[in-house]
Amino acid sequence: AQDAGPMAHPIRPESYVAMDNFYTVTVYNKGAEVIRMYRTLLGYDGFRKGMDLYFERHDGSAVTCDDFRAAMADANGYDLQQFERWYTQAGTPTITLSKKQVVNGKVEVELSQNTADTPGQAAAEKEPFHVPVACALFDRRTGAKVADQLFSLRAGRQTFAFDAAVDGAADDYVVSLLRGFSAPVVAAQEPKLSSADLLFLAANDDDPVNRWDAAQQIYSRAVLDAFSGAATASASLEAATAAFKAALDD
Repeated sequence: AQDAGPMAHPIRPESYVAMDNFYTVTVYNKGAEVIRMYRTLLGYDGFRKGMDLYFERHDGSAVTCDDFRAAMADANGYDLQQFERWYTQAGTPTITLSKKQVVNGKVEVELSQNTADTPGQAAAEKEPFHVPVACALFDRRTGAKVADQLFSLRAGRQTFAFDAAVDGAADDYVVSLLRGFSAPVVAAQEPKLSSADLLFLAANDDDPVNRWDAAQQIYSRAVLDAFSGAATASASLEAATAAFKAALDD
């Protein structure tokens, strides 16, 4: 909440009024998520190699965030220059999946990122973050997972392809986005997932957070449609019932 409000600031502030207001939820909680992204990008073994080099270089010394990032990069031969923006730019990026198509027998998705204005940092001035976006691809016809990949989003908009060969049309497949909460961002899909898509994920996704989120969206739609007397109220209630049944059957 702080990262999206009037108190938003980078996890490595350039200045502070007093040392006792330096210890914020952004510095600690978001800072921890940024450390976890190293593990996501480099894998367990890569992260361990980075930690070993970090202690070899700096044990007993005063260090900086840049020293930690350099150890991770040098130990793995991995370019983390752009990753510094997580330390210098405030705000929570929104990652949007806006296009899904089949090209040469593989599903391609278009991902984009956008970060809103924060105090002292206009959105137009912010540069793209380096965002690890874990995704999986499910076959709507069988419920089976056909691909599970990590995409490194570095530009404002990029197209990625799942490795698995597929048959059929793009609508035969459903994407599970930001699995394992792979980055401290907001995930969105445009157009928004239909009730059928959400129900599919609630019943078939093997990522517990995404499965929970799909079910919550279904339940929220059912409550709001019933409250407003929407024409879709009956269908929304049926979807909520089916999602609850899928959870019990699992």
